[in-house]
Amino acid sequence: METPGIILSYLAGLLSFFSPCVLAMAPGYLAVLTGTLPTDGENKPGQLIKAAITFITGFTLVFVLLGAAFSALGQLLTGLRVVFLKTGGILLIILGLSQWGVFRLFPLQQELRFQVRRPLVGVTGWFLAGVTFAFGWTPCIGPILGMILTLAGSSGQIATGVLLLLVYSLGLAAPFFLMALAYRRFYFWSKKILPYTKVITWISGLLLIIVGVLLFTDRFTLLSLYLNRIFGGRSLEDLLLN
Repeated sequence: METPGIILSYLAGLLSFFSPCVLAMAPGYLAVLTGTLPTDGENKPGQLIKAAITFITGFTLVFVLLGAAFSALGQLLTGLRVVFLKTGGILLIILGLSQWGVFRLFPLQQELRFQVRRPLVGVTGWFLAGVTFAFGWTPCIGPILGMILTLAGSSGQIATGVLLLLVYSLGLAAPFFLMALAYRRFYFWSKKILPYTKVITWISGLLLIIVGVLLFTDRFTLLSLYLNRIFGGRSLEDLLLN
């Protein structure tokens, strides 16, 4: 998977963070991890940043390992590439329509997420919280993550799968880290934009449907060729890995 996959991965990470499920809970996660409320008069910037970086490292490790696993699976199913693309494309279209509320798939509407009920003090606690966060499922980000894993599997290259999930993690991590830098300000800002996060859900659904159609029709490579021309005949993947 070349340039489009990398761009989509970062965009998917951003959409995941600004989805209703994560944006509403992000300040709470940091509060529970550090025992510091965003409304406190005096926060501990050093501790907030350290907790955020450790938490990010935890979920990044899991996502990267998942990317490697799905890419390895894609290698094993090389002879069934067409079946893989069509099945993945159909699933993404279904997930996209579900995001739009065209129909409801009850299992996908369930939320399986780690609930932290007391401060997890220390590097080990913060890291484990990040790991468990990555293994959780929410109706908002589960389908988006599924799209990136499908792209990783369709690439059939472990290095590419790792890169896609690393870039996805960076997209998810960037606003989380910025929140740690400006905890109180971010908290009040997020409350103002939370009512508009339905737009993010709609965009996520559209992205899932578009990628699903491209994979089902095996046209994703055409998008790659078009974007590679912008980078002078080299893919963004080549520029990053070589």
